[in-house]
Amino acid sequence: METMKKTPMSTWIKIAIGLALMLLFPMLPPIGTITPVGMKITGIFLGMVWMWSAVDLIWPSILGLVLIALSGFTGEVTGYAAIVLVMKEAFGSETILGLMFAMMLFGGVQYVGCTKYFIRFMMTRKIINRKPYVIMFMIFFASYLLAGLTNVIASLLILWPVSVELLGRLGYKKGEKTYYSIIVGIMFGAALGQPMFPFKGAGMTIVAAFEKISGTTINVLLFVTMNIILSIIMLIAYMLWLKFVVRPDVEALRNVTTEDFERDELPPMNLKQKAFMITIAVYIVLMLVPSMLPKTIPFVQLINNIGTVGLNMLCIVVLMLMREDGEPVMDFKGIASKTFNWNTYFLVASAMYGATALTNEVTGVKPFLVSLLQPILGGKPDFIFVLFILAFALITTNFANNAGMGVALMPIIIAFADQYPGVPAPALAMTTTFMVFIAIMTPAASPWCGMLYSRNDVTNNEIWKIGLPMCVIALLVYTFVGFPVAKVFFG
Repeated sequence: METMKKTPMSTWIKIAIGLALMLLFPMLPPIGTITPVGMKITGIFLGMVWMWSAVDLIWPSILGLVLIALSGFTGEVTGYAAIVLVMKEAFGSETILGLMFAMMLFGGVQYVGCTKYFIRFMMTRKIINRKPYVIMFMIFFASYLLAGLTNVIASLLILWPVSVELLGRLGYKKGEKTYYSIIVGIMFGAALGQPMFPFKGAGMTIVAAFEKISGTTINVLLFVTMNIILSIIMLIAYMLWLKFVVRPDVEALRNVTTEDFERDELPPMNLKQKAFMITIAVYIVLMLVPSMLPKTIPFVQLINNIGTVGLNMLCIVVLMLMREDGEPVMDFKGIASKTFNWNTYFLVASAMYGATALTNEVTGVKPFLVSLLQPILGGKPDFIFVLFILAFALITTNFANNAGMGVALMPIIIAFADQYPGVPAPALAMTTTFMVFIAIMTPAASPWCGMLYSRNDVTNNEIWKIGLPMCVIALLVYTFVGFPVAKVFFG
Protein backbone atom coordinates (compact mmCIF):
# COMPACT_ATOMS: atom_id res chain seq x y z
CA MET A 1 0.00 0.00 0.00
CA GLU A 2 1.39 3.34 -1.08
CA THR A 3 1.81 6.01 1.52
CA MET A 4 0.48 9.44 0.63
CA LYS A 5 3.07 12.18 0.49
CA LYS A 6 2.33 15.14 2.70
CA THR A 7 2.75 18.67 1.45
CA PRO A 8 5.80 20.18 3.21
CA MET A 9 5.06 22.91 5.73
CA SER A 10 7.39 25.22 3.78
CA THR A 11 5.05 25.00 0.80
CA TRP A 12 2.06 26.03 2.89
CA ILE A 13 4.05 28.95 4.29
CA LYS A 14 4.90 30.10 0.75
CA ILE A 15 1.24 29.81 -0.25
CA ALA A 16 0.21 31.78 2.85
CA ILE A 17 2.66 34.56 1.94
CA GLY A 18 1.28 34.72 -1.58
CA LEU A 19 -2.34 34.81 -0.42
CA ALA A 20 -1.51 37.46 2.17
CA LEU A 21 -0.07 39.67 -0.58
CA MET A 22 -3.14 39.14 -2.72
CA LEU A 23 -5.81 39.49 -0.03
CA LEU A 24 -4.32 41.51 2.84
CA PHE A 25 -2.05 44.00 1.08
CA PRO A 26 -5.07 45.73 -0.54
CA MET A 27 -6.44 46.41 2.97
CA LEU A 28 -3.54 48.75 3.72
CA PRO A 29 -4.18 52.51 3.34
CA PRO A 30 -3.23 53.83 -0.13
CA ILE A 31 0.49 54.58 -0.38
CA GLY A 32 1.58 57.79 -2.09
CA THR A 33 -0.13 58.20 -5.44
CA ILE A 34 -1.44 54.64 -5.51
CA THR A 35 -5.24 54.55 -5.54
CA PRO A 36 -7.42 52.03 -3.63
CA VAL A 37 -7.85 50.06 -6.84
CA GLY A 38 -4.11 50.36 -7.39
CA MET A 39 -3.45 48.86 -3.94
CA LYS A 40 -5.57 45.85 -4.89
CA ILE A 41 -3.87 45.37 -8.26
CA THR A 42 -0.41 45.82 -6.70
CA GLY A 43 -1.09 43.21 -4.03
CA ILE A 44 -2.53 40.77 -6.54
CA PHE A 45 0.39 41.23 -8.94
CA LEU A 46 3.00 40.85 -6.19
CA GLY A 47 1.22 37.74 -4.97
CA MET A 48 1.28 36.23 -8.46
CA VAL A 49 4.98 37.02 -8.95
CA TRP A 50 5.81 35.47 -5.57
CA MET A 51 3.84 32.29 -6.17
CA TRP A 52 5.06 31.90 -9.75
CA SER A 53 8.55 31.61 -8.28
CA ALA A 54 7.85 29.76 -5.05
CA VAL A 55 4.72 27.65 -5.55
CA ASP A 56 3.14 27.10 -8.96
CA LEU A 57 2.38 28.84 -12.23
CA ILE A 58 -1.15 27.78 -13.09
CA TRP A 59 -3.51 28.20 -10.14
CA PRO A 60 -1.96 31.50 -8.90
CA SER A 61 -2.44 32.85 -12.44
CA ILE A 62 -6.11 31.86 -12.45
CA LEU A 63 -6.68 33.22 -8.94
CA GLY A 64 -4.91 36.46 -9.82
CA LEU A 65 -7.14 37.07 -12.83
CA VAL A 66 -10.29 36.38 -10.81
CA LEU A 67 -9.18 38.78 -8.07
CA ILE A 68 -8.34 41.48 -10.63
CA ALA A 69 -11.86 41.09 -12.04
CA LEU A 70 -13.33 41.55 -8.55
CA SER A 71 -11.04 44.46 -7.63
CA GLY A 72 -13.08 47.15 -9.35
CA PHE A 73 -10.46 47.58 -12.08
CA THR A 74 -13.07 46.97 -14.79
CA GLY A 75 -15.10 50.00 -13.67
CA GLU A 76 -18.85 49.70 -14.04
CA VAL A 77 -18.58 46.07 -15.13
CA THR A 78 -18.73 44.07 -11.92
CA GLY A 79 -19.30 40.56 -10.56
CA TYR A 80 -19.59 37.66 -12.94
CA ALA A 81 -19.61 39.98 -15.96
CA ALA A 82 -16.23 41.38 -14.84
CA ILE A 83 -14.77 37.87 -14.52
CA VAL A 84 -15.95 36.97 -18.03
CA LEU A 85 -14.56 40.25 -19.39
CA VAL A 86 -11.13 39.76 -17.79
CA MET A 87 -10.91 36.15 -18.96
CA LYS A 88 -11.86 37.12 -22.50
CA GLU A 89 -9.24 39.84 -22.61
CA ALA A 90 -6.55 37.72 -20.95
CA PHE A 91 -7.03 34.48 -22.88
CA GLY A 92 -8.50 35.91 -26.07
CA SER A 93 -5.63 38.22 -26.91
CA GLU A 94 -3.61 37.86 -30.09
CA THR A 95 -0.53 37.03 -28.03
CA ILE A 96 -2.13 34.09 -26.26
CA LEU A 97 -3.58 32.67 -29.46
CA GLY A 98 -0.21 33.04 -31.15
CA LEU A 99 1.53 31.37 -28.22
CA MET A 100 -0.87 28.44 -28.23
CA PHE A 101 -0.36 27.65 -31.92
CA ALA A 102 3.38 28.38 -31.77
CA MET A 103 3.80 25.80 -28.98
CA MET A 104 2.02 23.26 -31.17
CA LEU A 105 4.07 24.07 -34.28
CA PHE A 106 7.49 24.16 -32.60
CA GLY A 107 6.59 21.33 -30.24
CA GLY A 108 5.87 19.18 -33.28
CA VAL A 109 9.53 19.43 -34.33
CA GLN A 110 10.53 17.67 -31.12
CA TYR A 111 7.55 15.28 -31.23
CA VAL A 112 8.41 13.82 -34.67
CA GLY A 113 12.09 13.43 -33.80
CA CYS A 114 13.75 16.15 -35.87
CA THR A 115 16.06 17.18 -33.04
CA LYS A 116 18.39 14.18 -33.29
CA TYR A 117 19.06 14.99 -36.95
CA PHE A 118 19.80 18.57 -36.03
CA ILE A 119 22.39 17.48 -33.44
CA ARG A 120 23.92 15.04 -35.91
CA PHE A 121 24.29 17.84 -38.46
CA MET A 122 25.86 20.24 -35.98
CA MET A 123 28.38 17.75 -34.63
CA THR A 124 29.50 16.33 -37.97
CA ARG A 125 31.03 19.52 -39.37
CA LYS A 126 34.68 18.87 -40.21
CA ILE A 127 35.72 22.07 -38.44
CA ILE A 128 35.52 20.20 -35.11
CA ASN A 129 38.13 17.57 -36.02
CA ARG A 130 40.81 17.42 -33.30
CA LYS A 131 40.00 20.93 -32.06
CA PRO A 132 38.93 20.69 -28.39
CA TYR A 133 37.56 24.19 -27.93
CA VAL A 134 35.79 24.15 -31.28
CA ILE A 135 34.15 20.88 -30.27
CA MET A 136 32.95 22.38 -26.99
CA PHE A 137 31.76 25.56 -28.72
CA MET A 138 29.74 23.50 -31.23
CA ILE A 139 28.12 21.55 -28.39
CA PHE A 140 27.13 24.76 -26.60
CA PHE A 141 26.03 26.46 -29.83
CA ALA A 142 23.92 23.42 -30.71
CA SER A 143 22.31 23.68 -27.27
CA TYR A 144 21.59 27.36 -27.93
CA LEU A 145 20.01 26.74 -31.34
CA LEU A 146 18.02 23.72 -30.24
CA ALA A 147 16.60 25.56 -27.22
CA GLY A 148 15.61 28.47 -29.44
CA LEU A 149 14.07 26.36 -32.20
CA THR A 150 12.27 23.94 -29.87
CA ASN A 151 12.63 24.28 -26.10
CA VAL A 152 15.16 24.05 -23.30
CA ILE A 153 14.11 20.58 -22.18
CA ALA A 154 14.71 19.13 -25.65
CA SER A 155 18.16 20.68 -25.72
CA LEU A 156 19.18 19.36 -22.31
CA LEU A 157 17.66 15.88 -22.67
CA ILE A 158 19.45 15.34 -25.98
CA LEU A 159 22.83 17.01 -25.47
CA TRP A 160 23.49 15.95 -21.88
CA PRO A 161 23.37 12.19 -22.67
CA VAL A 162 25.35 12.67 -25.91
CA SER A 163 28.05 14.60 -24.04
CA VAL A 164 28.18 12.20 -21.07
CA GLU A 165 28.61 9.27 -23.44
CA LEU A 166 31.42 11.06 -25.28
CA LEU A 167 33.14 12.13 -22.04
CA GLY A 168 32.96 8.59 -20.68
CA ARG A 169 34.40 7.14 -23.86
CA LEU A 170 37.31 9.60 -23.64
CA GLY A 171 38.00 8.71 -20.01
CA TYR A 172 36.74 11.89 -18.36
CA LYS A 173 35.10 11.41 -14.97
CA LYS A 174 32.72 13.49 -12.91
CA GLY A 175 34.47 16.05 -10.76
CA GLU A 176 36.99 16.86 -13.48
CA LYS A 177 36.98 20.37 -14.93
CA THR A 178 36.31 19.21 -18.48
CA TYR A 179 33.32 17.17 -17.35
CA TYR A 180 31.46 19.84 -15.41
CA SER A 181 32.47 22.62 -17.81
CA ILE A 182 30.62 20.84 -20.63
CA ILE A 183 27.59 19.86 -18.53
CA VAL A 184 27.11 23.42 -17.22
CA GLY A 185 27.96 24.91 -20.62
CA ILE A 186 25.10 23.02 -22.24
CA MET A 187 22.74 24.56 -19.70
CA PHE A 188 24.25 28.00 -20.31
CA GLY A 189 23.80 27.68 -24.07
CA ALA A 190 20.18 26.59 -23.65
CA ALA A 191 19.48 29.56 -21.35
CA LEU A 192 20.80 31.95 -24.00
CA GLY A 193 18.62 30.34 -26.65
CA GLN A 194 15.38 30.41 -24.71
CA PRO A 195 14.43 33.99 -25.72
CA MET A 196 15.65 33.65 -29.34
CA PHE A 197 12.26 34.50 -30.87
CA PRO A 198 9.73 37.04 -29.55
CA PHE A 199 6.81 34.97 -30.85
CA LYS A 200 7.28 31.82 -28.77
CA GLY A 201 8.10 30.73 -25.23
CA ALA A 202 8.77 32.73 -22.10
CA GLY A 203 10.55 35.52 -23.99
CA MET A 204 7.25 36.22 -25.71
CA THR A 205 5.72 36.90 -22.29
CA ILE A 206 8.02 39.84 -21.55
CA VAL A 207 8.00 41.29 -25.07
CA ALA A 208 4.22 41.09 -25.26
CA ALA A 209 3.86 42.73 -21.85
CA PHE A 210 6.13 45.59 -22.90
CA GLU A 211 4.28 46.08 -26.18
CA LYS A 212 0.93 46.05 -24.39
CA ILE A 213 1.99 48.57 -21.73
CA SER A 214 4.00 50.91 -23.96
CA GLY A 215 2.08 50.65 -27.21
CA THR A 216 5.39 50.04 -29.01
CA THR A 217 5.86 47.21 -31.50
CA ILE A 218 9.20 45.42 -31.39
CA ASN A 219 10.89 44.62 -34.71
CA VAL A 220 11.17 40.81 -34.88
CA LEU A 221 14.26 40.72 -37.11
CA LEU A 222 16.17 43.16 -34.89
CA PHE A 223 15.16 41.24 -31.77
CA VAL A 224 16.43 37.94 -33.20
CA THR A 225 19.61 39.61 -34.50
CA MET A 226 20.34 41.13 -31.10
CA ASN A 227 19.83 37.78 -29.40
CA ILE A 228 22.22 36.07 -31.81
CA ILE A 229 24.88 38.77 -31.38
CA LEU A 230 24.76 38.73 -27.57
CA SER A 231 24.56 34.94 -27.38
CA ILE A 232 27.59 34.42 -29.61
CA ILE A 233 29.54 37.00 -27.59
CA MET A 234 28.57 35.20 -24.36
CA LEU A 235 29.52 31.78 -25.74
CA ILE A 236 32.88 33.15 -26.89
CA ALA A 237 33.34 34.72 -23.44
CA TYR A 238 32.56 31.33 -21.91
CA MET A 239 35.15 29.63 -24.10
CA LEU A 240 37.78 32.26 -23.18
CA TRP A 241 36.97 31.82 -19.49
CA LEU A 242 37.45 28.06 -19.81
CA LYS A 243 40.66 28.33 -21.81
CA PHE A 244 42.47 30.95 -19.76
CA VAL A 245 40.97 30.67 -16.26
CA VAL A 246 39.38 27.25 -15.68
CA ARG A 247 41.98 25.47 -17.86
CA PRO A 248 40.30 22.06 -18.24
CA ASP A 249 42.30 19.08 -19.50
CA VAL A 250 41.39 18.88 -23.20
CA GLU A 251 44.05 16.45 -24.41
CA ALA A 252 41.60 13.58 -24.91
CA LEU A 253 39.31 15.88 -26.90
CA ARG A 254 42.10 16.36 -29.44
CA ASN A 255 41.37 12.83 -30.69
CA VAL A 256 37.69 13.55 -31.41
CA THR A 257 36.53 13.73 -35.02
CA THR A 258 33.17 13.72 -36.77
CA GLU A 259 33.35 9.91 -36.81
CA ASP A 260 32.72 9.89 -33.05
CA PHE A 261 29.27 11.37 -33.70
CA GLU A 262 28.51 9.16 -36.71
CA ARG A 263 28.84 5.81 -34.97
CA ASP A 264 25.12 5.28 -34.46
CA GLU A 265 23.50 5.51 -37.88
CA LEU A 266 20.26 7.40 -38.28
CA PRO A 267 17.63 6.31 -40.80
CA PRO A 268 16.76 8.80 -43.55
CA MET A 269 14.33 11.49 -42.45
CA ASN A 270 10.73 10.48 -43.07
CA LEU A 271 8.02 12.67 -44.59
CA LYS A 272 6.82 13.94 -41.22
CA GLN A 273 10.27 15.09 -40.18
CA LYS A 274 11.00 16.74 -43.53
CA ALA A 275 7.61 18.45 -43.55
CA PHE A 276 8.08 19.91 -40.07
CA MET A 277 11.62 21.12 -40.77
CA ILE A 278 10.58 22.83 -44.00
CA THR A 279 7.43 24.32 -42.43
CA ILE A 280 9.32 25.74 -39.46
CA ALA A 281 11.93 27.28 -41.77
CA VAL A 282 9.23 28.84 -43.95
CA TYR A 283 7.33 30.10 -40.91
CA ILE A 284 10.42 31.80 -39.42
CA VAL A 285 11.26 33.43 -42.75
CA LEU A 286 7.69 34.70 -43.16
CA MET A 287 7.77 36.11 -39.63
CA LEU A 288 10.97 38.01 -40.47
CA VAL A 289 9.87 39.25 -43.92
CA PRO A 290 7.82 42.24 -42.68
CA SER A 291 10.91 43.43 -40.78
CA MET A 292 13.14 43.18 -43.86
CA LEU A 293 11.03 44.45 -46.77
CA PRO A 294 8.94 47.60 -47.36
CA LYS A 295 5.38 47.27 -46.18
CA THR A 296 4.13 48.63 -49.50
CA ILE A 297 4.98 45.36 -51.27
CA PRO A 298 1.71 43.38 -51.77
CA PHE A 299 3.27 40.14 -50.45
CA VAL A 300 4.41 41.89 -47.27
CA GLN A 301 0.97 43.43 -46.87
CA LEU A 302 -0.56 39.97 -47.19
CA ILE A 303 1.69 38.58 -44.44
CA ASN A 304 0.86 41.54 -42.19
CA ASN A 305 -2.84 41.01 -42.84
CA ILE A 306 -2.58 37.32 -41.96
CA GLY A 307 -0.51 38.08 -38.87
CA THR A 308 1.36 35.81 -36.47
CA VAL A 309 -1.71 33.86 -35.44
CA GLY A 310 -2.88 33.39 -39.02
CA LEU A 311 0.55 32.12 -40.16
CA ASN A 312 0.66 29.68 -37.26
CA MET A 313 -2.78 28.34 -38.04
CA LEU A 314 -2.12 28.01 -41.78
CA CYS A 315 1.10 26.07 -41.12
CA ILE A 316 -0.77 23.70 -38.82
CA VAL A 317 -3.57 23.22 -41.37
CA VAL A 318 -1.04 22.41 -44.11
CA LEU A 319 0.73 19.86 -41.89
CA MET A 320 -2.57 18.22 -40.97
CA LEU A 321 -3.65 18.04 -44.61
CA MET A 322 -0.43 16.27 -45.60
CA ARG A 323 -0.53 12.48 -45.25
CA GLU A 324 2.00 9.73 -44.57
CA ASP A 325 0.69 6.17 -44.62
CA GLY A 326 -2.85 7.57 -44.52
CA GLU A 327 -2.22 9.51 -41.31
CA PRO A 328 -1.87 13.31 -40.94
CA VAL A 329 1.74 14.47 -40.83
CA MET A 330 0.82 16.51 -37.74
CA ASP A 331 -0.69 14.53 -34.87
CA PHE A 332 -2.34 17.51 -33.19
CA LYS A 333 -3.64 15.58 -30.18
CA GLY A 334 -0.37 13.74 -29.67
CA ILE A 335 1.69 16.93 -29.81
CA ALA A 336 -0.72 18.69 -27.46
CA SER A 337 -0.45 15.90 -24.90
CA LYS A 338 3.34 15.68 -25.03
CA THR A 339 4.71 19.18 -25.66
CA PHE A 340 2.04 21.81 -24.92
CA ASN A 341 3.28 23.82 -21.93
CA TRP A 342 0.29 24.78 -19.79
CA ASN A 343 2.53 26.58 -17.29
CA THR A 344 3.72 29.01 -19.96
CA TYR A 345 0.20 29.42 -21.36
CA PHE A 346 -1.32 30.54 -18.05
CA LEU A 347 1.74 32.54 -17.06
CA VAL A 348 1.68 34.61 -20.26
CA ALA A 349 -2.05 35.28 -20.02
CA SER A 350 -1.98 36.42 -16.40
CA ALA A 351 1.37 38.24 -16.56
CA MET A 352 0.34 40.29 -19.58
CA TYR A 353 -3.02 41.25 -18.17
CA GLY A 354 -1.64 41.85 -14.68
CA ALA A 355 1.19 44.09 -15.93
CA THR A 356 -1.23 46.05 -18.10
CA ALA A 357 -3.59 46.56 -15.17
CA LEU A 358 -0.73 47.54 -12.87
CA THR A 359 0.41 50.35 -15.17
CA ASN A 360 -3.06 51.65 -15.96
CA GLU A 361 -3.58 55.28 -14.97
CA VAL A 362 -6.36 54.37 -12.52
CA THR A 363 -3.86 52.56 -10.27
CA GLY A 364 -1.41 55.45 -9.72
CA VAL A 365 1.45 52.93 -9.62
CA LYS A 366 3.69 54.51 -12.29
CA PRO A 367 4.04 57.91 -10.58
CA PHE A 368 4.59 56.11 -7.26
CA LEU A 369 7.46 54.08 -8.73
CA VAL A 370 9.06 57.24 -10.06
CA SER A 371 8.80 59.02 -6.71
CA LEU A 372 10.08 55.94 -4.86
CA LEU A 373 13.15 55.36 -7.01
CA GLN A 374 13.90 58.98 -7.87
CA PRO A 375 16.21 59.48 -4.84
CA ILE A 376 18.19 56.38 -5.87
CA LEU A 377 18.26 56.79 -9.63
CA GLY A 378 17.40 60.40 -10.29
CA GLY A 379 20.17 62.50 -11.76
CA LYS A 380 22.56 59.55 -12.14
CA PRO A 381 24.40 58.94 -15.45
CA ASP A 382 22.52 56.85 -17.99
CA PHE A 383 24.78 53.83 -17.65
CA ILE A 384 24.25 53.76 -13.86
CA PHE A 385 20.50 53.46 -14.40
CA VAL A 386 21.03 50.74 -17.02
CA LEU A 387 23.49 48.89 -14.76
CA PHE A 388 21.07 49.11 -11.82
CA ILE A 389 18.13 47.67 -13.80
CA LEU A 390 20.19 44.88 -15.37
CA ALA A 391 21.88 43.99 -12.06
CA PHE A 392 18.52 43.87 -10.32
CA ALA A 393 17.16 41.68 -13.14
CA LEU A 394 20.16 39.35 -12.95
CA ILE A 395 20.03 38.92 -9.18
CA THR A 396 16.29 38.45 -8.84
CA THR A 397 15.91 36.09 -11.78
CA ASN A 398 18.29 33.66 -10.08
CA PHE A 399 15.77 33.33 -7.26
CA ALA A 400 12.51 33.81 -9.14
CA ASN A 401 10.63 33.00 -12.33
CA ASN A 402 12.40 34.47 -15.39
CA ALA A 403 9.35 35.71 -17.25
CA GLY A 404 7.64 36.88 -14.07
CA MET A 405 10.58 39.06 -13.09
CA GLY A 406 10.93 40.38 -16.62
CA VAL A 407 7.28 41.41 -16.70
CA ALA A 408 7.55 42.99 -13.24
CA LEU A 409 10.45 45.18 -14.43
CA MET A 410 8.66 46.52 -17.51
CA PRO A 411 6.55 49.10 -15.57
CA ILE A 412 9.69 50.44 -13.84
CA ILE A 413 11.54 50.81 -17.14
CA ILE A 414 8.61 52.57 -18.77
CA ALA A 415 8.02 54.79 -15.74
CA PHE A 416 11.60 56.07 -15.86
CA ALA A 417 11.83 56.38 -19.64
CA ASP A 418 11.08 60.12 -19.53
CA GLN A 419 13.68 60.67 -16.82
CA TYR A 420 16.53 59.40 -19.00
CA PRO A 421 16.41 60.71 -22.58
CA GLY A 422 19.51 58.68 -23.37
CA VAL A 423 17.84 55.44 -22.29
CA PRO A 424 15.07 54.54 -24.75
CA ALA A 425 12.53 52.30 -23.03
CA PRO A 426 12.41 49.72 -25.88
CA ALA A 427 16.21 49.36 -25.85
CA LEU A 428 16.46 48.79 -22.10
CA ALA A 429 13.36 46.59 -22.08
CA MET A 430 14.78 44.25 -24.73
CA THR A 431 18.20 44.11 -23.04
CA THR A 432 16.44 43.25 -19.78
CA THR A 433 14.41 40.58 -21.58
CA PHE A 434 17.63 38.78 -22.51
CA MET A 435 19.23 39.38 -19.11
CA VAL A 436 16.51 37.64 -17.08
CA PHE A 437 17.35 34.34 -18.77
CA ILE A 438 20.95 34.39 -17.47
CA ALA A 439 19.77 32.33 -14.51
CA ILE A 440 22.06 29.54 -13.39
CA MET A 441 22.98 30.19 -9.75
CA THR A 442 20.12 28.46 -7.89
CA PRO A 443 17.67 25.59 -8.51
CA ALA A 444 14.82 28.11 -8.12
CA ALA A 445 16.02 30.18 -11.08
CA SER A 446 14.05 28.05 -13.55
CA PRO A 447 12.76 24.49 -14.01
CA TRP A 448 15.79 23.86 -16.21
CA CYS A 449 18.14 24.92 -13.43
CA GLY A 450 16.32 22.48 -11.20
CA MET A 451 17.25 19.77 -13.72
CA LEU A 452 20.90 20.86 -13.59
CA TYR A 453 21.12 20.94 -9.79
CA SER A 454 19.36 17.57 -9.50
CA ARG A 455 22.08 15.80 -11.52
CA ASN A 456 24.28 13.49 -9.48
CA ASP A 457 27.37 14.00 -11.64
CA VAL A 458 27.91 17.72 -10.92
CA THR A 459 27.98 19.43 -7.53
CA ASN A 460 26.60 22.81 -6.54
CA ASN A 461 30.14 24.06 -6.03
CA GLU A 462 31.11 23.05 -9.57
CA ILE A 463 28.06 24.85 -10.99
CA TRP A 464 28.87 28.00 -9.02
CA LYS A 465 32.50 27.96 -10.20
CA ILE A 466 31.15 28.37 -13.73
CA GLY A 467 27.87 30.18 -13.10
CA LEU A 468 29.00 33.06 -10.88
CA PRO A 469 31.74 34.43 -13.14
CA MET A 470 29.52 34.03 -16.20
CA CYS A 471 26.76 36.02 -14.49
CA VAL A 472 29.23 38.83 -13.76
CA ILE A 473 30.55 38.72 -17.33
CA ALA A 474 26.97 38.76 -18.65
CA LEU A 475 26.17 41.87 -16.61
CA LEU A 476 29.17 43.69 -18.10
CA VAL A 477 28.49 42.49 -21.64
CA TYR A 478 24.79 43.35 -21.57
CA THR A 479 25.46 46.78 -20.01
CA PHE A 480 28.36 47.95 -22.17
CA VAL A 481 27.68 46.00 -25.38
CA GLY A 482 24.10 44.80 -25.31
CA PHE A 483 22.44 48.07 -24.39
CA PRO A 484 24.38 50.17 -26.93
CA VAL A 485 23.43 47.63 -29.62
CA ALA A 486 19.81 47.82 -28.45
CA LYS A 487 19.91 51.61 -28.69
CA VAL A 488 20.96 51.33 -32.34
CA PHE A 489 18.27 48.72 -33.04
CA PHE A 490 15.35 50.02 -30.95
CA GLY A 491 16.29 53.59 -30.02
